[in-house]
Amino acid sequence: MNPQSDNCCTRMGWIEYMVCAGASDIHVSVEPDADIDGMFRAFSHDDQEMIVISGWNVTLEAIDHEVEGC
Repeated sequence: MNPQSDNCCTRMGWIEYMVCAGASDIHVSVEPDADIDGMFRAFSHDDQEMIVISGWNVTLEAIDHEVEGC
């Protein structure tokens, strides 16, 4: 099932990443068991649609939403 929004990704347990490709950064969510070293599907938070990413052409940085002191 493809998510329809970033909230769907959160409910499905997908992991959020910032994808850095040269001068561009994209905020995405990725299935937890995805092989991010190859081709993988991701949900773009910027465009609210599914995209395909070549993991060997980008740098991925996991986003941690943990907030201290709550």
